[in-house]
Amino acid sequence: MRDPQPAGVRRPALLGAEARKIMLGIALITLVLFGQQLYGRATAAGRLDPALAGAPGPHHVIVVLDFMPDRFHNERIAEYGVFAGRDGALSRIRLRNVGDESLARLAAVAWVARIEPWK
Repeated sequence: MRDPQPAGVRRPALLGAEARKIMLGIALITLVLFGQQLYGRATAAGRLDPALAGAPGPHHVIVVLDFMPDRFHNERIAEYGVFAGRDGALSRIRLRNVGDESLARLAAVAWVARIEPWK
């Protein structure tokens, strides 16, 4: 089969230089806006203790953070269950009555290090 264009003739680019810059800008803005949520969802299974994965809810859990939480973090975590204090360190937060759906959403929060069962 023959190539429809003779040798040495360049095909026009699908997108011009300006269109590529705009597309790159849109991709970067999307990454900034949604990157943390996408990363959190992609790595959520690694944060959840295997004992919690198949167990029926509601769950009593300990949310472990790798940093000292501020008021924002405490309030955000309390949205997923009933705040029940600390588990030794300030970065270990106890939650009661965390439903299955809330547990999955909590595991998708990118700044949560681990979610362990509260025994």
